[in-house]
Amino acid sequence: EKNNKRLQLEEPVYRNLSTEIDKDVLANSKEIFGSNFFTTYQSTFMPLNEPNFDAGYILDYGDALKIQLIGQKNFEDIYKISRSGSINLPEIGIINIAGQTLNDASRLIHAKVKESYIGTEAFVSLENIRDINVMIAGNVFNPGVYTLSGNSNALQALVIAGGVNQQGSYREINLKRNNQTIETIDIYDYLIFGNSSVLTRLRSGDLIFVEKSKNIVSISGAVKRPTSYELK
Repeated sequence: EKNNKRLQLEEPVYRNLSTEIDKDVLANSKEIFGSNFFTTYQSTFMPLNEPNFDAGYILDYGDALKIQLIGQKNFEDIYKISRSGSINLPEIGIINIAGQTLNDASRLIHAKVKESYIGTEAFVSLENIRDINVMIAGNVFNPGVYTLSGNSNALQALVIAGGVNQQGSYREINLKRNNQTIETIDIYDYLIFGNSSVLTRLRSGDLIFVEKSKNIVSISGAVKRPTSYELK
């Protein structure tokens, strides 16, 4: 029975995209530098439980860890974090890990195992990633509530929602959490400067709000990129 449950967890689960972008609407929209960032959408299925090996990933209810003990005690099993934010290891007890990074949770589990078993090593990996619900609002093509992987960021969410509409800003996209703006995204940083800074991972209840564009300037003639640009 345990083997069957493990196989079910290991199999990737897929969902259809919630929406599809109307290509005609995009084609007729005013051409602004950055708009082609959202002219394509993911036509394949979107995995719910893609692997994540980042030690900074924040664990929460719904995530599943694979824990293997080698030494005095030998076993391997998969533990899903409960609503209380904990896992229950046999002969070790309840370990609260929700809200901790994968790295910190691994260290805690290592410490608990060493306290209980002499000469036993624990190996911890992230087996499955939870789902989250986020709201996308403001000047986007398809505002609404979306169910995403817990590994998603604001740009990935915007792509699924169809992207910024004709009135939206590419320079001011706010990620709000608990009624506070915790991150402001400027897409030009990525398109022009190749800024590879890590975007904040989304959490359930987050709001992605695309502000209205304020300053649009058009450039034409003998320039390499004749089009309209949004200025700060």
